[in-house]
Amino acid sequence: MKKRFMTFCRRTTCVLLTAACACTLLAGCGQDSEAATEEEEALGALIPVEVQLPEEGTLTLKNEFVGMVSPEESVYVIPLVAAEVLSTDISVGDTVTAGQVLCKLDTEAAELQLASAKAQYNSAAAGVQAAEVGYEIAQAQYESTVAQLDMQNEQTQRQKDLTMYQMQMQIDGINDGIEDINEQIADLEEDKEDAKEQRDDLGKAKKRANKYVSQAQAAYNAAATAYGYDAAMRDYQALIATVTGMESGQIPHTEEELQKAKEELKTAGEKLEEIKAQLKPHEETLQAAQAAASQTGAAYDQVEAGIDSIEDGEEKLKDSLSDTYKSKEQTETVKNLTEAQLNVNTQPVQEAGKKTAALGVDSAAAQVNSAKVGAAGAKVAIDSAEYQLDMYTLTAPIDGVIEAVNVKEHDFASSGNPAFVISNKDTMTVTFGVSEGIRNTLRIGQNIEVERNDKNYRAAITEIGSMVDQTTGLFTIKSCVSDPDGSLLTGSSVKVAADTYSQTDALLIPYDAVYYDGSQPYVYVAQKDVAKRKDVETGIFDEKTITVLSGLLAEDQLITSWSSNLRDGASISIQETGNAITEAED
Repeated sequence: MKKRFMTFCRRTTCVLLTAACACTLLAGCGQDSEAATEEEEALGALIPVEVQLPEEGTLTLKNEFVGMVSPEESVYVIPLVAAEVLSTDISVGDTVTAGQVLCKLDTEAAELQLASAKAQYNSAAAGVQAAEVGYEIAQAQYESTVAQLDMQNEQTQRQKDLTMYQMQMQIDGINDGIEDINEQIADLEEDKEDAKEQRDDLGKAKKRANKYVSQAQAAYNAAATAYGYDAAMRDYQALIATVTGMESGQIPHTEEELQKAKEELKTAGEKLEEIKAQLKPHEETLQAAQAAASQTGAAYDQVEAGIDSIEDGEEKLKDSLSDTYKSKEQTETVKNLTEAQLNVNTQPVQEAGKKTAALGVDSAAAQVNSAKVGAAGAKVAIDSAEYQLDMYTLTAPIDGVIEAVNVKEHDFASSGNPAFVISNKDTMTVTFGVSEGIRNTLRIGQNIEVERNDKNYRAAITEIGSMVDQTTGLFTIKSCVSDPDGSLLTGSSVKVAADTYSQTDALLIPYDAVYYDGSQPYVYVAQKDVAKRKDVETGIFDEKTITVLSGLLAEDQLITSWSSNLRDGASISIQETGNAITEAED
C-alpha cells in the first residue's frame, strides 16, 4: 500500500524536531562528524548496535473522546388536564414501576361528564332496541310477502310448464306423424321403384311373350297350310252343307247320292281330324304362348295399376304431410303466443312486490343503523369521558427512577407542563462526537471503554450518525452501557476510548528505528557485520510502534539502537538480538 492511514500531530512534531536536529548537526559540526567517521573507518572501528527481527501482526490505534451520559429511556409525565392535585407521595430519587400511581387530580367535573354520557347512551340503547324490534317486524313481513310471491310464481310456473308441456306433446305428436308420413312416403317410393323395375321386367317379358305368340301363330299357319287344313275344312264344311241340304230336302237327291254324300262327309271328317291331329302340337304351342302372353299382359297391367295406386298414395301422403306441417306451424304459433302470454309482466310484477317489501326492511334497517350510530356515538362519549377520567390519575409509563417532581398536594396542575420526569437507568447511553475519518472506522456493536472517576465501564456502539452536527462539526455516536451504577449520573461527562485505525498483516517495528531522508522513511539492517540502508513504506503508528507495509522482510535483522556514526555500509558489532514489539510491550 502506498497510502498512509494516519498522520498525527505528535508524529509530525517528532519529524520536524528530527529534521531540525539533523540540520543543526549538519550545519554546526557536519565537517567534524564526517572527519570523525572517516577517521573511525580508517582506524577500522566497529559501531556497537542492537538488532531484532520485525514482528508480523496487527496494530490498532485507540482514540479518546469526551462523552455525555443519558438514560436509554427517559419520559416526561405531563398532565393532559388542568385540575387540583389531591394527593402525591412521590419524591425525587424514588424508584417506581410501570403503572404505579404518581398522583391523583380532582375528578368531579370528569365524573359528571361520564354520568351524562352514560345517560345519553342508555337512551340511545333503548332506541336501538325499539328499532331492532321494528326491523324484525319488517323482516317478517318481507319474508311473508316473498314467500307468497314465490308460491304464486311457483304455481304460475307449474301451470305454465304444464301448458307448455301439453302443447309440446302436441307438437311432438305432430312431429312423430310427420316422421311416420315421411317414412311411409319413403316406403312408397321404394315400392314404386320396385314396381317400376317389375313393370320394366314384365314389359320385356310381355314383348317376348307376344313375339312367342307371333312365332307360334306363324308356325301353326305354316303347318296348317302344309297339311291343307283350310282346304280340308272347306271341303268338310261344303259336304256338311250338302248332306244337310239333302236331308232337309232342299237339295234334290237320291238315296244313293245321300249315302255317298255321307260317306264323303265321313271321309272328309276323318281327313280333317287327321289334319287336326297333325296340327295339335302346333295348336297347343300357340295356345301356351297365347296363355303366357295373356298372363304377362295381365301382370303388367296389374303392376301398372299398382304404380298408379302408389302414386295416388304418395299424393295423398304428401297432401297429408302438407296439412300436418300446417298443423304443426299453427300449433307452434299457438304455443309461442301462449308462452308469451304466460310470461307477460309476471316477473316484473313479482319483483316489484318484493322490492316494495324490501323497502320496508331497508327503511327499518336504516333506522336500526341510525340508532346504532347514535348509540355508538354515545358509547364514544362514555369512552371519552372514561378516558378523561383516567387522565386525572397520573401513572408511571415505565420502570425507573424519579428525576424531577414539579407538583405537590393541593397545587393546581396545568396541562402541558411536566409533572414528573422518570428515567430508566438499567441501561445508560453515552453520546460522543467524532470526525468523519474516525466515524468511517467505527461499526455498530463495536466494544468501547467508558471511564468516569477512575472507574471503567463496558459499552457497545448502538448508533452511528450519518449527519454532521452543525454546532460541533462532528458526527454523533451513541453507545450503550449495559452495567451502569449510581456514579453514571444523567448529564455527566465521561472519557470514551475506542479502537479506530487498524493495520493488519503488517510488519511491526519500534517507532524509533525509523529514519527519514526528506519525506522518505528508511531503516538500517545488519548484513554480515555491515549496516545496510533500506527504504520502506510505513503505515500507522503509536508512541512505541510503527507498521512497515513494504521494503522490509520479516527475516531482516533490524538495527534498533542509535548511533551518530551509523551509515549505509558502516561496520557494526551486534550486541543484542530480540523482538522489538515484545520488549516494547514488556
